Amino acid sequence: MRKLVTPVTGPLKGEVEEVDHNLQTTERETPSESLGTVQKETITMAILTIILLVSTAFALGDGMIRPKTPCEIARDTAMKNVRPGVYVPMCDNDGQYKPEQCSGSTGYCWCVNSSGQKIPGTETPPGIAPIICSTQNGTIRPKTPCEDARDAATHGPIGAYIPTCDAAGRYTPEQCWGSTGYCWCVNSSGQKIQGTETPPGTARINCSIK
Repeated sequence: MRKLVTPVTGPLKGEVEEVDHNLQTTERETPSESLGTVQKETITMAILTIILLVSTAFALGDGMIRPKTPCEIARDTAMKNVRPGVYVPMCDNDGQYKPEQCSGSTGYCWCVNSSGQKIPGTETPPGIAPIICSTQNGTIRPKTPCEDARDAATHGPIGAYIPTCDAAGRYTPEQCWGSTGYCWCVNSSGQKIQGTETPPGTARINCSIK
């Protein structure tokens, strides 16, 4: 005797539809989760923008902060055309001319004004202490007659008499000739005072009272 099998349709179909609906509901983000994702993306974009701006600022460097000064332009131009004897200007941290400029190839030094122009009477040869170009009151003292004579004699023949100057550039009262050992007294103009010369090995006259 055969048994009739009744197909199950209604309940099974409903159960399948319910399971599928539950899966779709589970995979969907809630409104709060969607808002959190948007906020994260916004923060990430803001951070990337800041990093880009900072990197651009570093890449541009000081060239965008201030233009080159005349001293920096002159210095860079001289360095591009470096040849023996070429003078290369020296600039400070602000790009201004340093008060004292020197030529590395010749050893000469001199004072300059704010435009980099040499101040007459301030040039000193190599081996001679350079003039103090920057002072507290901003004034620069040109070389004195004693300093001029001393600097000229330094480049003279071996054994020549070289005048001695004090800190203010004046002739010291007593002058001596190193190669001969003779000493004598001078006036404020550096002229020898008669009767004051002493040979080497003898007591010298006290020139400070002359």
